[in-house]
Amino acid sequence: VDIDLQQLVNGLWLAGAEAVAINGHRLSSVTAIRGAGDAITVDYRSLTRPYRVEAIGDPLTMQSRYVESAGGRWWATLHQTYGLRHDVSTSREVVLSADAGQDLRQAKVRGER
Repeated sequence: VDIDLQQLVNGLWLAGAEAVAINGHRLSSVTAIRGAGDAITVDYRSLTRPYRVEAIGDPLTMQSRYVESAGGRWWATLHQTYGLRHDVSTSREVVLSADAGQDLRQAKVRGER
């Protein structure tokens, strides 16, 4: 369900993720994760199961912070109630492609008005 992926992703952001992707689709602060009938879409692109969520962040803290986040608690409840699970692993190297839908609209040097 889309809300389950939303909770997982929000938990990763709260845990300190610097970048997140679902099935190779890079997410941003304005990415839409929605249900469309039986499908889940990310920025209106349909995803197929299994859903692979990848995140880049501090390997020493992100996993424990995720478990303590609302998203981590949400998934713990899904596991206890419905038997749903998600596997968490750590990699030395993760490469996520850029968000193809993001364009730079405005930029300025910090401190300038």
